[in-house]
Amino acid sequence: MSGEATARFYDEAHDRIVELVRSLTADEVRTPVPATPGWTVHDVLAHLAAIPTDALAGRLTGMPTDEFTAGQIQQRREASVDELVAEWAGNVAAMCDGARAGLLPPNLAVDAVTHEQDIRGAVGRGRVPDAAAVRFCLELYATGVSHRVRRAGAPALRISATDSEFTVVAGEGHPAAAVRADEFELFRATSGRRGRAEVAGLQWEGDASPYLDCLNVFGPVPDDALSD
Repeated sequence: MSGEATARFYDEAHDRIVELVRSLTADEVRTPVPATPGWTVHDVLAHLAAIPTDALAGRLTGMPTDEFTAGQIQQRREASVDELVAEWAGNVAAMCDGARAGLLPPNLAVDAVTHEQDIRGAVGRGRVPDAAAVRFCLELYATGVSHRVRRAGAPALRISATDSEFTVVAGEGHPAAAVRADEFELFRATSGRRGRAEVAGLQWEGDASPYLDCLNVFGPVPDDALSD
């Protein structure tokens, strides 16, 4: 995952999100986003605008806490879409330069692409139209799943796509089970955007139960279903 790729996917996700939110009605901007419970489209945009502002100001040096993120959103509660877009746009070039210099991790782009799909799902605008960006996210999330499998003390799990050659072994040793889905579904499942029943309903070989909560890099798999 090169810095150049991180910069490119972040920049392109920014452009797509800006084009999308500018096309939305006022009611659509206030649409709840099922993938980020408690947030609206406006809140997701506020978060995306705030991340580079806080990173460049030195207020953000790692993964933001829920409390920190809530503060970002609250501070921008009354900002218009145009104001949020302007805030974000003013920092994109600097963030891309930082990524190319190796100062910012691939999470920068993965967060943007993931939230792009969150917004698209909420307002019915289809899937992220960039298979390479989805693969970029999936590769990082699969690494996170591998860490979670090891921490759980579970045997290795093979993760494979049904629509490409993508396959990884999460954990250590010979896989005791395998899960298969198309790359988009794996991207959404590993980022916590699929519910427990949906994750259990993927194509499993072997016992899925030791891996259900490992498959979401952010924590336990949500109980509620989410389809986008």
